Amino acid sequence: MDQKKVNTGDRDHSSTRESSRRNVLRAGGAVLGASILAGYGSDSASGGDETCEFDPIEASARSLRADYERGEITAESVVKTYLDRIEAYDDELDSILAINPNVLERATELDRRVAEKGELAGPLHGIPVTLKDNIETDDMVTTGGAVVMDEFVPKEDATLVKQIREAGGIILAKSNLDEFAFGYDGVSSIGGATKNPYDPERFAGGSSGGSGAATAANLTMLSVGTDTGGSVRVPASACGLVGLRPTTGLVSRDGIIPLALNDDTAGPMTRTVEDAALLLDAMVGYDPADDRTVKSDGKLPHDDGKRYVDCLDEDGLDGAGIGVYRDFVGPGTLGADADEPDDEELAADMQEVTELFDAALEDMAAAGATVVDPVDPPAPDRIDEVNTDTESEYSRDKGDYLDGIEADGAPSDIDEILESEEYSPGNCPTLESRAEVDGDATDEDLEYRYALSEEPALRQEVLKPMVENDLDALVFPTLIQSPPRIDTDEGWGANAQFTPPLDFPSMTVPIGFTDRTGMPAGIEIVTPRFEEAKLFELAYAYEQATEHRSPPDYGPVNDADTDWSKASIEAWNEAQPVEETVAVLGCDAPADPDGQ
Repeated sequence: MDQKKVNTGDRDHSSTRESSRRNVLRAGGAVLGASILAGYGSDSASGGDETCEFDPIEASARSLRADYERGEITAESVVKTYLDRIEAYDDELDSILAINPNVLERATELDRRVAEKGELAGPLHGIPVTLKDNIETDDMVTTGGAVVMDEFVPKEDATLVKQIREAGGIILAKSNLDEFAFGYDGVSSIGGATKNPYDPERFAGGSSGGSGAATAANLTMLSVGTDTGGSVRVPASACGLVGLRPTTGLVSRDGIIPLALNDDTAGPMTRTVEDAALLLDAMVGYDPADDRTVKSDGKLPHDDGKRYVDCLDEDGLDGAGIGVYRDFVGPGTLGADADEPDDEELAADMQEVTELFDAALEDMAAAGATVVDPVDPPAPDRIDEVNTDTESEYSRDKGDYLDGIEADGAPSDIDEILESEEYSPGNCPTLESRAEVDGDATDEDLEYRYALSEEPALRQEVLKPMVENDLDALVFPTLIQSPPRIDTDEGWGANAQFTPPLDFPSMTVPIGFTDRTGMPAGIEIVTPRFEEAKLFELAYAYEQATEHRSPPDYGPVNDADTDWSKASIEAWNEAQPVEETVAVLGCDAPADPDGQ
């Protein structure tokens, strides 16, 4: 195949051009807490005594912070607005497993701080954040989506939760997920199937499906998901969001129920690249509880007094080298077994996603990038053999976690989960096969040891053509087709297994909607390890040039009548049905995500 290089070279660089948002972000002038909030400047320096009504539709963390800085809004009113939206819309989406019963107390505490001290608590002051429910919180249950863990309250927060709270963030709720974070459908025995807000008859993606659906439908401001083999990027693409899988070791894994620790990581799921940068800034850094984080030492912008928000440059694509993995586009890719789908409707859908992707490449070139198309990727078999998500690793890591927590409300090992028969049938193959594997046998698992040993070689195979072609990043469609319908056995067409064995950071950004299904599609942008700063620069530039994000049809809530309190939140949580995704849980039951 011939290789093309495209560079328009005709961008407007006149001195009269309006200042980029990067400069706005770096400007000072915050009314409150200027020393704390350096690098996160406000939209306005005007003050005011009256509060205004908060509009949650597509609201950004930056705009909300500016309202706080001007004294125009309270955290309590913001939280109640999101609670009203959860009550109004989540019955259709099944994205939220539980609301934090202490969320109003936390909001009041932050409002009191502003009233008494005249300062914000940190860069995430008053920002509601929803967590995937495999991330430990000491003030509410952490279930992993499993009925068998529905009484487990951890003794302390996960490290990333501590960091979010220390930055002033508000933990709003815990979101639905594929049980124990294994899968792309977003189905759990507690929450059932998470519905896609753009079409509730389709899946929202997984395993962080609840985080994706809630953020897309504006039921929360920011969300955190986890990603082992696509669990942030798949639902982010399926729900029209920005989703980041960071380099493993950038964010602590302490306090996250593991799937396969070699590839496990947590990452932001947001409506904008800017909000993803803001959230990641609060989540990174060395953690003694996770020795993998020592690899990030000296590799963060924070080490030089900067932050990821300082990397947001709307001219970031100008002069950038972008390599296209054309083999990852359309049928026959990592995400599709067949060369051509038999279903004409699916084939047409794939073609539309391809056209959206090609249009995104044209937009990148118009923004000043040199697009090299194609660049040859490693063969799918080669990527697969270096993927360490093996049965022995799962058994080892899950077993060690369950043995280590020693808590009421949680099983002590995988066998106890199987004996309970309280889990989604979608987990049957995983649990049954991996319960039979000795978790202590990873040192003797030749397949696993080989995969670990080949990771550096695979990275070099990918980096070599990047260096030869002067590339800053690689791109391909996140999903080669629309999210599947819940009532079918359609596949996902995900290219998400590429980056985990490389340990390269990758971000999906919206590229528009298909005509036939009306579903969002995304482009995945990949950079070398610990080059998240470059990743944000490129993704932000593309986002600002195209503005493809468009919300689903979940408008304002005009008739909310709940008097929210800790008691009413606990009542809401108690009233949420345990879906038990089939009439009788366990491996002998049919796998029906709606429990019919």
